[in-house]
Amino acid sequence: MATTSAQAVYPRRSYPGESPSTGVAFREAYLPESDGKPMAETDDHPDIMMDVLDTLGERFRADEQVYISGNIFVYYRDDTGEMQSVSPDILVVRGVQKKKRRIYNIEVEGKAPELVIELTSLSTKKEDLGNKRFVYANLGVKEYFIFDPFGDTIRPALRGFRLENGDYLPIVGTRLKSEVLGLELRLEDGRLRLYDFKKEQRLLTRAESHAARRAAEAKVIAAEAKAMAAETKAAAAEAENARLREELEKLQKNKS
Repeated sequence: MATTSAQAVYPRRSYPGESPSTGVAFREAYLPESDGKPMAETDDHPDIMMDVLDTLGERFRADEQVYISGNIFVYYRDDTGEMQSVSPDILVVRGVQKKKRRIYNIEVEGKAPELVIELTSLSTKKEDLGNKRFVYANLGVKEYFIFDPFGDTIRPALRGFRLENGDYLPIVGTRLKSEVLGLELRLEDGRLRLYDFKKEQRLLTRAESHAARRAAEAKVIAAEAKAMAAETKAAAAEAENARLREELEKLQKNKS
């Protein structure tokens, strides 16, 4: 989705930071977090991206060593030692601290992203299947997925690759299993969905989770109201029975 291609970056100033491995403070060259280009291709692209990010975020919410982000600049050094950047639509890294970042600097973090998902379009197809695929392979990104939300750019609309011996080999099938996530990526009614294949259970987006929670709460409220109505009815019936018993006793006394 993002139109940013791998490009050389020239540091402009320094800012204080801290090495995640040693905790020692240092000054790192300033690296910009934006190139001024639009983030999304269409209105649908950011919605799809946020759905996937929210779903992954909820899945790994309790794991403080899984970092998930989207459209963040990833900085690395090329073969000549020159600083370059690339901006994946979605990235996942295991073994690094879950925290807010302005940029993701591989040299500082000590680890490249392990999984990348790109939402492709007519304007980014060449970059996504060409230069970015080459860059991600060189960085050691273990799994690379490309999704075409409209199905008019690539066939099939969801493609996956796994890094083997420095090159990406296609992940075969309509249900693309991610070893990094322990999940399957599937197309469902034209949408990219994540599944827990062990439980054969679809992971919900944040909106779906909220809707399910509201529906569950509504069911509880309805059940409580029904129970209360039943209790009220039972109490009324008991009161009526008590009244009838009392009248019967009076009649029996009068007869005697």
